[in-house]
Amino acid sequence: MDYLNELVLPALYSFIASIAFGIQFNIRFRHIIAAAVGGIISQVIFNAAEFSGSSEMLCYFLAACSISIYAEILARRLHVPVNMYLVVAIIPLVPGSMIYNAMITLLSGDNSGFAEQCALTFGVAGSIAMGVFAVSSAARILTAALSGIKKAVK
Repeated sequence: MDYLNELVLPALYSFIASIAFGIQFNIRFRHIIAAAVGGIISQVIFNAAEFSGSSEMLCYFLAACSISIYAEILARRLHVPVNMYLVVAIIPLVPGSMIYNAMITLLSGDNSGFAEQCALTFGVAGSIAMGVFAVSSAARILTAALSGIKKAVK
């Protein structure tokens, strides 16, 4: 297995892409680096799940869950909104090539191929959204439960 081409370079490209989007979103430099590390995490988790033989939807779901956890932790520690880290870190997972391939398939006149590509693209987008939603919901429930325990102790 060629680790450089299959693990290291995709992580590096994710880091660079995350930095570029962080600059575009006017995020401060110290937050850009932390958010770009989230891009690396998403790529590494995605590749690890892919190499273990998991389905594509599960790979995207696990990667989205991992960067959501990372963003929740950083946002709480640094007292900034979760979206600052989450949006930048999720950029490498966005299925842009799948959308492009679906449009090319549509323009070539292959309606069944277009439907198949769209179903796959919406499945991937849904997997990413569900990963973010699951972690965000769990974080809110946990935060509410912990604040209730603190009030009960006082």
